[in-house]
Amino acid sequence: MRRVSGLARVYIANRGQALRGAEGSFQTLEREISALTKFSHALDVYAERHAGESAADIRTALTEEKVRWREELAPRSGGYTSRAYPDFDGLYAAISDPALRLQARLMGETGCRTEGVGAPAPGSNPLTVANLLGMGADPVSGDAVGRIMVTEKGGKQTEHYVGAGTYQALAAHIQEHGQLAPGYRSFLRAVETAARLTGQYAPGRGTHGLKYSFAQTRMREGTEAGLSYEAAKQAVADEIAHNRMDSVDVYLRD
Repeated sequence: MRRVSGLARVYIANRGQALRGAEGSFQTLEREISALTKFSHALDVYAERHAGESAADIRTALTEEKVRWREELAPRSGGYTSRAYPDFDGLYAAISDPALRLQARLMGETGCRTEGVGAPAPGSNPLTVANLLGMGADPVSGDAVGRIMVTEKGGKQTEHYVGAGTYQALAAHIQEHGQLAPGYRSFLRAVETAARLTGQYAPGRGTHGLKYSFAQTRMREGTEAGLSYEAAKQAVADEIAHNRMDSVDVYLRD
């Protein structure tokens, strides 16, 4: 197995160098590492049945290469081959209206559709005190987060997790105004204007680009927290209210 682990290390190193030269992203390499890790577990099953050698050395090599290339490759490609915003924090900061900026943060931190952050037709689905569920623990990272319940397309209710600061800002806004409910057109214009100001505008990105940003960030958080690639992918699928793991693929394209 030491020879196989050496070959795995060489393969990942070569792929990493190729991706770096092509300005590719770490996510592309991560998927390949995940596939090789699954292969190593299959080898363990074979070894157990036939008194063979464990594939632990392969996993050690893959883990070490994963750490190395996470630092050397970008989290996602910089070009617009994905609808995700490369600098979503910069995007938020460029939205001048506090209510619209809050909506953008909520969408980027939860993966909700616009209906879920109070931005369909004006006033038709506002976020109110009833949507606030208090603080809790993030099921992926274990961090302290705010919990909100939202109603999305088709009346489906889903629970989501947001940073403590975002939750406090939402609670304060609702306390002062009674609800968060700017309409979709205002929200879309604010996001597109901010995208232009920060050099991230591209036709078709719009508000849905925030959902892509969430999915890619959450995948990275999941794998860094120790979830397998597949488990992280299922967690993202559940949080963006698609549920099927394969539905996440479109959001992860580099």
